[in-house]
Amino acid sequence: MTRPVVALILVASSMAAAQNFSCPNGQIDVMKYFAMEQARRAAHFMSEKPNPIYTAVFPNQDFTAVGYWFWLKSSKAHGFDVKAFDPDHVYMRSTELKWEDNRTFKRFLHDLPITARCVTEGKPGPEIKTSDTTFQYFSSCRPYKTSTVGTVITDLDAPVQMDTGGNIGRVWTRVLHYHYNCDKSFQNCKDEEQFYLANGYGLWQWQHYKNGPQVKSALMNNLESGRTIATLPCADSYQ
Repeated sequence: MTRPVVALILVASSMAAAQNFSCPNGQIDVMKYFAMEQARRAAHFMSEKPNPIYTAVFPNQDFTAVGYWFWLKSSKAHGFDVKAFDPDHVYMRSTELKWEDNRTFKRFLHDLPITARCVTEGKPGPEIKTSDTTFQYFSSCRPYKTSTVGTVITDLDAPVQMDTGGNIGRVWTRVLHYHYNCDKSFQNCKDEEQFYLANGYGLWQWQHYKNGPQVKSALMNNLESGRTIATLPCADSYQ
């Protein structure tokens, strides 16, 4: 009779550890910036143009040691980013390929680390360089070719109060800088994406620069009531 009891204790212990994840004293969990907090995301999303952002976190808590989340860019989950987290880092996992077909997507062979999970309060996160950025293209939930985005450099700014221009007003924001298509020496990066991440709200602005000039942008600075029950049809896009 002792083995089942021991097993239950171990399961309970691991669940408690997951639920009670916290950073060391003097550091903060950056998931507070990346994902809208549970109390809001249950019945709200970020809207504006060209697309909204619906946030779904798995497991649906704030925040466990290990998990992943969706940024869904439409109420039907057409257009999406999947990111993941563990005690060490936050990662990029996959993104849409064709907006009208969420059975198509691109996924890194190995989750791409973009920031440390715990960073010093009020300070920027450490720069991260990644040389292996191999990813796969998927169609009908199946991979069909591979490619890379060169070498990658990411860094997370210190928090600054920014005026969003929307109904969430001024919010503490950290900007993630994602430089890719860099050369083997991590120089001459052709692309940079900037993710504006608000404490308690998640992504409220995105900008893409290519060879210097800005080529795309998105602004999601209004909190609106509503939710989506849509999800992603391909397990390989998120698990």
